[in-house]
Amino acid sequence: MMDSQSLKMYADAFLEGNFDMPLDIPIRISKRMKSRLGAFQIKCRDNEVVKREIVISHEFIKHNDEDTILDVLYHECVHYALYAQDRPYRDSDALFINTLDRLGISRTRTYSYKGRSHLYECRRCRYRFSKNVKGYEKRYRCRKCRGKFSYAGELTLGS
Repeated sequence: MMDSQSLKMYADAFLEGNFDMPLDIPIRISKRMKSRLGAFQIKCRDNEVVKREIVISHEFIKHNDEDTILDVLYHECVHYALYAQDRPYRDSDALFINTLDRLGISRTRTYSYKGRSHLYECRRCRYRFSKNVKGYEKRYRCRKCRGKFSYAGELTLGS
């Protein structure tokens, strides 16, 4: 399994080779990130940027091969590079999409989630679904019948 140090090494080489710039932000592996595979995060306080980082999901790293992990990492590096150059860096921006295409990097939502998921069932209408987070049944109700959910177990997707 890849660690944050090896991810940083790959990201640094990618940015130097394609954007002629170093990686000046940390890369963090998050065990809490379940709905996204990776993210370039900018945290602001009082309209001032206080933290920038690239975050990659631990579950994603655990259940995918190196090529897939690097593709997502490079996608996040393109976000960072364009942001650092004061250029359009969001997923829907034409420059961002063109840059991904030019470099042969996948767009957002190319890969489906692989890893541990949790199965829930409505107690009233028996509607079943899975979520990547645990504890869903404590906060939400069924949209079809307004019934309560019960936890039906854990399953592994993809792998």
